[in-house]
Amino acid sequence: MLSIFIQIVFAIQAQVLKTQYISNDTIWSEDTVRIYNNIVIENQATLQIEPGVYVEFQGNYSIDVYGKIKAIGNINDSIIFTIDDYTSIDDTTTTNGGWGGIRFLTNNSDTSSLSYCRFSFGKAVVPGVTWDDDNNEDNKGGAIYLKGYAHLTISNSTFYHNRASYRGGGIMISNCSSIQLLNNTFKYNHVYFTGGGISIESTSSSVINGNLFLSNSAFYIVYTELGPFAGGAGGGLSVYCNSVISYNKFFSNNSASGTLYESSYNSLIYNNIIANNRGPGMLVGGWSVGITKIINNTVVNNLNYSPGGCGFYFFSSTVMMRNNIVFGNNWDDDWHEPIQVYSPLDIKADFAYSCNPDSPDYYEGEGNIHDDPIFVNPTEGVGPDYDGSVADWSLQNSSPCVNTGTPDTTGLILPEFDIAGNPRIYGNRIDMGAYENQVVVVGLPKNPLVNSTIEIMPNPFKDSFSINLFGENKINGISVMNQSGITLSYTKHFPTNGFMLINLNGYTSVLYLVVVEYTDGTRRVEKVLKQ
Repeated sequence: MLSIFIQIVFAIQAQVLKTQYISNDTIWSEDTVRIYNNIVIENQATLQIEPGVYVEFQGNYSIDVYGKIKAIGNINDSIIFTIDDYTSIDDTTTTNGGWGGIRFLTNNSDTSSLSYCRFSFGKAVVPGVTWDDDNNEDNKGGAIYLKGYAHLTISNSTFYHNRASYRGGGIMISNCSSIQLLNNTFKYNHVYFTGGGISIESTSSSVINGNLFLSNSAFYIVYTELGPFAGGAGGGLSVYCNSVISYNKFFSNNSASGTLYESSYNSLIYNNIIANNRGPGMLVGGWSVGITKIINNTVVNNLNYSPGGCGFYFFSSTVMMRNNIVFGNNWDDDWHEPIQVYSPLDIKADFAYSCNPDSPDYYEGEGNIHDDPIFVNPTEGVGPDYDGSVADWSLQNSSPCVNTGTPDTTGLILPEFDIAGNPRIYGNRIDMGAYENQVVVVGLPKNPLVNSTIEIMPNPFKDSFSINLFGENKINGISVMNQSGITLSYTKHFPTNGFMLINLNGYTSVLYLVVVEYTDGTRRVEKVLKQ
């Protein structure tokens, strides 16, 4: 009898039923929360969900947020949103198999936050209605839908196998004051029209940073008298408003119009890797007068449906493209050579200091190179049959892309670091692509004077280090520089004993350069590490 009582108590704790309307601040802290109806968080109310809570929907029900939601898990204890039975998730004739998502609606002041959450099998479809109905909001946003909500931050979360009919297989956002999507993973999300992982429009401030887009799809086929026509935009991401898109990785996504689809006036796209996707790597400049900046991206080994724009497909001659690697992208047939950078309009791109094998029919600009970028460990072929996520897209020391980016970075709004977190400019000049080689230093050759030597002790050092100079009569000057080439100190006069003490107390614990200038004009560089 005691055993039966314990089992009943446990069952009650594990099957917590929530009321439909939340009008006061509420905390969900139970192990499992089962949802049997739509939940509405009313204006002025906050729903807080504790780490480790398992939210399981028993049908296509949603959480409608007019107030706030704070779902903050942690790296060891995520908050999970899913459904009890997902076997019909891909059947668009029914709402079965998916829950209705979290829907943020009509709130012009509040901020909601979702962190370390897992969203799987969200479903936004309307059976019996064509998927291409832009006016039907229930066709948008598989796991997250936002319209007219002020501020939302989603970080360190996973969106897995969600689907919507029209926009935003994982997330659909419109009319938002600010959105931050940081360090999330989007995997196996699907939509027909646009934004396999994410679709964003009409948002004042949009930051998409550090996310992984893997095997998402925005794709459909229409059969006409002339044969099948493939459509869909943004297999990973679609943006229709000014955005900062940085440090993201896109692999094995599928769309006819760009894994990354950008149709805005003034976005900033930098330090992204787009590799081994189906369709063109990037479609940009949807506004024909757009001034978007596309800087230091690696767009490689994508497999397009047509020969034009296998890497970049652009519509604006005023889009600025600098320091990009657009190489090895191909298409299904061989009757026409693949075109890496292409526009269907009679315009040319502002495409300079980049790596691209094409003849410059569709772009103009100086400093472009056409040689193999020589990655450390690229994939062996094009398209999603090869896993770009396990490749190494950094540059070998012998790469022609090292130290050959634009010598003038004015106005590029460059970040401090590359996609691996290393200094963005190493050795006085920027590299092409998303990675910055941390070995090759431009313009600083080794000193050929064998009787002039340098001894640095200790190395690594804590606050200061000494430099012993032998043959100092042949030395013209000595500098201490950071990895961005900025001089921290410079000395022309040395003690007669050839001994110097350099104090870097208070400086960041990174690698520094000691640069010795000799009287014959040559230089010698020694690296010293501050712990």
